Amino acid sequence: MSDPETTSSSDDGVFYLCRVGTIYLIAPKGEEIATQVEEVKKRLEEDTRVLWVERSSRSADFTRRFYVYPTARQSEPDEILHGTDAMSAVDFDRPLIFKVVVPIKNQPKHHEADDIPTDTYWIAWNGIVAMVLWEQNSDTIPRSGGHVALKVMEDAARNAGYDVYNQACSPACSNVFMHSDLIIRTDPSVSECTIEDASGTTVYVTAPEREDEATLLRRVFFDFHNACETFARQKNIGRRIMDLEVEAWGKVSHLLSHYSTHAETTSLPLLKSLSSRWRNRGWRAEVRALSAQAWISMTGIEILLREWKREKGRFLDEAREIMPVFQTDYVEDDRRVGATDLSKLESLSSQVESRLDNRLVSFATAGGAISGALMGAMITLLGG
Repeated sequence: MSDPETTSSSDDGVFYLCRVGTIYLIAPKGEEIATQVEEVKKRLEEDTRVLWVERSSRSADFTRRFYVYPTARQSEPDEILHGTDAMSAVDFDRPLIFKVVVPIKNQPKHHEADDIPTDTYWIAWNGIVAMVLWEQNSDTIPRSGGHVALKVMEDAARNAGYDVYNQACSPACSNVFMHSDLIIRTDPSVSECTIEDASGTTVYVTAPEREDEATLLRRVFFDFHNACETFARQKNIGRRIMDLEVEAWGKVSHLLSHYSTHAETTSLPLLKSLSSRWRNRGWRAEVRALSAQAWISMTGIEILLREWKREKGRFLDEAREIMPVFQTDYVEDDRRVGATDLSKLESLSSQVESRLDNRLVSFATAGGAISGALMGAMITLLGG
């Protein structure tokens, strides 16, 4: 396998654009992570679009496996409720670094933007964080640059019998990467990557000078990937909290509709309410199920909120000096999840259950009195 093509990064006017995404490698628990990484690496090496692949060796003690959740669009309500849609993702710590060459005409366009900047990309991927870097010759940020990288990673994973999950900023977003683009220039006087400035979604980074793009990308990856991983984990948990909250409100709303129907029915004279009572027969069992599901949702939210807060603390520590990289993708989720308040849900659930229970007791008492009266009349008639 040949070495990466060497291009001096100190030439006048040469700079790089780097995009960062959360692309999880989803693989079963039955195999060793090291085996799974080697399988993916092998499939990359077999891909004619990939010129070379490298991976630094590292002890298996530094690899890990954890669960991530898909979006609600990809799951059934019951799966969201019980977490049975969780996927096994792997973090192999040391990234695969590989070079991809794809003719511009064969690369996918993003939002039909015909601005693909190059046929050559350098990619770093550790099963969670993917960084795609290329030499940029224009000040105009291309919308379609680097998206072919996802296709290459998907193919490698699926040919190895695994899958990938691309975690966008929100379920409705079609971006492969985070919204921030890193413009990287090198400077032989610096020893680590630092953010010099940010304008909108463009973040300007100064990196130590390196002799080739692969080494430059490796440096950027190791300086930024810890923050990227904790960001990805916090976002994944936060998204599941929001999905569970939607489910909880749905269950409570359904409870309220049953209460409303029951209240309207019991306010009618007996004969007029018979058809409504028949249509809603069996509602008590459904109410009990809905109530249990609502409380399960709220319990799940409470548990995940504690985990989300722990991840948030880690993220803020890791990202303290590089926050502009995440700003656009972070603020809205942080605001929404941070404002989660279960008190109204809990209060409504408790009130509806209490009132339905009281009405059931009243109905049972009235029903017992009516039954007793009917039985007494029948005995009198039979005795006569």
